[in-house]
Amino acid sequence: MVAPSVSAMTTDGAGTTTGVVTPVAVTALVPAGALADGVTVLTAAVDVLLAVPLWQTPDAGIREAVVELERQAARLEAVRLRVLAAADERRVGTVAGAPSTADWLVGATTTRAEHARRRVDLAVALEADLAATGSALADGKVTGDQAGVVHTVMTRLPAALDAATRADAEAFLLEQAVHLDPRRLAQVGRRLAPRLDVGTGDDLAWTEAGQERRRQLRCTQTDDGTWLLSGQLDPVAGTTLMTALEPLAAPRPAKDGAPDLRPHPRRLADALLQLCEGHLAGATGTSAPRARLVVTVPLATLLDPAAPGADPATLPGGHPLSAEQTTLLACDAHLVPVLMDDDRPLDVGRSVYSWPDKVRTAVRLRDRTCTWGRCTRPAEWGHIHHLTPWSKGGTTAERNAACLCGHHHRLVHREGWRGELIGAQVVWHPPDGGPPLRPPPPWTRALDRVVDRWRARTRPHARRAAA
Repeated sequence: MVAPSVSAMTTDGAGTTTGVVTPVAVTALVPAGALADGVTVLTAAVDVLLAVPLWQTPDAGIREAVVELERQAARLEAVRLRVLAAADERRVGTVAGAPSTADWLVGATTTRAEHARRRVDLAVALEADLAATGSALADGKVTGDQAGVVHTVMTRLPAALDAATRADAEAFLLEQAVHLDPRRLAQVGRRLAPRLDVGTGDDLAWTEAGQERRRQLRCTQTDDGTWLLSGQLDPVAGTTLMTALEPLAAPRPAKDGAPDLRPHPRRLADALLQLCEGHLAGATGTSAPRARLVVTVPLATLLDPAAPGADPATLPGGHPLSAEQTTLLACDAHLVPVLMDDDRPLDVGRSVYSWPDKVRTAVRLRDRTCTWGRCTRPAEWGHIHHLTPWSKGGTTAERNAACLCGHHHRLVHREGWRGELIGAQVVWHPPDGGPPLRPPPPWTRALDRVVDRWRARTRPHARRAAA
């Protein structure tokens, strides 16, 4: 066993941060006292770090410490979950009189009840089925939140999947976690389960039915007369609501040079009121066309939605839809062509400056979020930017467009960043000629490889079963 050590940061008179490593030999304490001694060492190390005079630490030291502490926090989370799994295996909660480990955790700590069960389930899974994820967490390669996303995605995979495919799926998710934050990783994970559905999409349809059953809205009036709204909507209902609200929630045009200072939540609330008033008045409440729900459906999926391994239809946020939901929406759909290939690009050239609806829709579906590095603001909230400015001969075309949130759109114009569309991803080049700000690499081909290997393994079994 390697002896653990305490790494403390100190500063000299010049304000330079140095690392002092003090080894603490605990080999003799294994196995009885190693855990308690390790916790003592950790407590001492935290005390040292809390005493560091940060005002004397140079910027480089602060920057390096932030990154390293995030990594060590992930490793510490691995330790917490490992100990929690041991507590569950030994029925520590039951011995203490609690119905379960999760209930005991709630009573013994300040953990919220809805989080305790998930933490125990994750801890147990990392010691068994998700050992690769546990190792990645212990190495600091993924965060605790990312490990939770991997666990959630893996539990939603069809139970009939073979072990090799499940291992491929876990490896794929861990590979993407290096580049994606938990929110984006969850979006990728939502595309994985439907494509590995060994049946006809019944699992996804069953999930959608459960989400629809849980749809609810509570309106409670408080003592001062104000109303509190809370509730839960399934993906289609939530997307429909936001599709209706976002056009009405756009900032008002500046009057007398004064911009709209309402924050986004306030504008959404005002939009909801405007929508209700328009409905009661028998009008749409706006001169704009009726908002439409945009669903991306690959042609092969539209022809055969129930085909095993087919790339599912998705909502604008990337949430997959079952074959049942896809065909249901297609029965009463207004089809919007958003072809984005080299043969038929969406292009109106130099004829107009403002973005037509079809081009705007295509660009948002392509980018999904703000294209600035790892910014995760949804494309629907942002602006469409000309990569080559109109003033310099740029066209109004899908291949000359990029989604940017308001903050990064202003930054691009203010500092002079240059965008370039490479394949289906936008790369931003700084004005000083430095290295480009590259987005996370595309994950679709890696997902296709997982699906192709699964198909290759299951196809011989299907032929034997048919014979």
